[in-house]
Amino acid sequence: HEMSQILLALDGGFIAPSPGGDPVVAPASLPTGRNMIAIDAERAPSEAAWRVGEQLADALLARHQARHGRLPKKIAVTLWPGDFIQSEGAMIAQVLHLIGAAPVRDPFGRVTDVRLVPAEQLGRSRVDVVVQTAGQLRDLAASRLVLINKAVALAAAEGANPVAQSAEAVERALLADGLSPAQARALAAERIFGGVDGNYGTGIMDMVENGASWQEAGEIGRQYLVNMNARYGSSDDWGANTPGLFATVLQGTEAIVQPRESNTTGPLALDHVYEFMGGISQAVTAVTGGDPDAYFNDFRTPGDASVTDLESAIAEELHATLLNPKYIEALTTGGASSAAVFAETFRNIHGWEAMRPTAIGDAVWNELFAVYVEDREGLHIRGFFERVHPQSLQEVTAVMLETARKGLWDASDKQLGALTALHAELIEAHGAGCSGFVCGNAELRRFIGETLPAPAAESYQAALNAALTDPQAGTALVLTEQDRTSPEPTRADAEVSEQARSTPEKETAITPAIAVAGVAGLLIASLGLLAARARRRRVT
Repeated sequence: HEMSQILLALDGGFIAPSPGGDPVVAPASLPTGRNMIAIDAERAPSEAAWRVGEQLADALLARHQARHGRLPKKIAVTLWPGDFIQSEGAMIAQVLHLIGAAPVRDPFGRVTDVRLVPAEQLGRSRVDVVVQTAGQLRDLAASRLVLINKAVALAAAEGANPVAQSAEAVERALLADGLSPAQARALAAERIFGGVDGNYGTGIMDMVENGASWQEAGEIGRQYLVNMNARYGSSDDWGANTPGLFATVLQGTEAIVQPRESNTTGPLALDHVYEFMGGISQAVTAVTGGDPDAYFNDFRTPGDASVTDLESAIAEELHATLLNPKYIEALTTGGASSAAVFAETFRNIHGWEAMRPTAIGDAVWNELFAVYVEDREGLHIRGFFERVHPQSLQEVTAVMLETARKGLWDASDKQLGALTALHAELIEAHGAGCSGFVCGNAELRRFIGETLPAPAAESYQAALNAALTDPQAGTALVLTEQDRTSPEPTRADAEVSEQARSTPEKETAITPAIAVAGVAGLLIASLGLLAARARRRRVT
């Protein structure tokens, strides 16, 4: 049916519409092969979304109150396109309610303005909110970002509240940095930041995964602040970049909030989560010297949106997937693409370790070592990888070794010996799959060579040299990286059209279909569901 619909589209035929989204949350998105409906951004947040946003804001404040004995003064929020569409703007509502503002609707139900809720009616102090926007959300809901910035400006003008106090502090800092009084005053209430207009992603992931490019995590946070410094609060200077403004505005941030709406991807399965949530966490740490509290707005259960903490979400996913024998058994019935899922998830765990070490820790790596190297569960994992795609296990072991080399995992000598031996044996027997971890990090290669016994080190180096000289030599199957300018998360929601339009991936098993749909200008739900499983990078 999907193929016939693609052919029909190329013939200029009619493609029936359907809602998009997560098939668990939105069963009407099935069957696939239809034209997905997205959202009218001007109506967001909807009346229902406003109620959900209020509840989420109150739940977040209650958590902070219980943990710290007081309300937060400043929170950083990430806005993504997927949850915006699925929840009809609930996170926009949450941001406005935190500030103490409310939407103003016209007779047609469109949100055309915002107003301040009187302090006595609000019943609590206002909260300053810094927003980092994904590029596709910026494109999809530009007018909503302008409304948020207006709400901040209104709260700042009121005076005698945390938003006003923060704006005054930003203004003083900008004056100290040499800006004119007029410039400092104009920028003091800017709160919406993202990457360069027209670009997508944070531009930080290559740096994170190339350990040779950084020595301490603060370097990543400082680079993140530079990459995400464009501001999007006003149409007059949309995308303008004032050096250091994002860092200045983040001063005093106490918590970060990230949306989560997919039942098929989580903080470990999707690298964009550590890219954005880990990125803003590391940026706040670089600015304040402390780790902000980290929360998810969890939209996965219809009618029961909730606030959960990052560490719990990671632990839940870890024990449901990589440390779950039933999950491993099911995945090992697959082929090379299943092997690649393991490799990708290990890369993402490494990303979290680099961006927010408190979210992972030595205990996680010790467990992963026991399951995937020592085969504690008796699942014959090495045999699976060697049968379908040994280069993915090379990647897994290289990621673990790089984590240890960077001092992010305090691995024992015994663990390092077992890992380097396995890694070298796989490369000698099957040829090197030259990913950035396996071949692209000279310091890691040196570390492995120095850890191996002399004869094994020589064989390892010879096999690497052969692959680097001729990547197609012998039986080597090469890990190829996809375009690193790929989009932020789109998963299985209707914003797949944005993905197809702006950031086509390189060759993968599904890319031809995406390319056809993009050329035809269609929103075909089958491709959206597949896109939920497609990562930026594939093992081919």
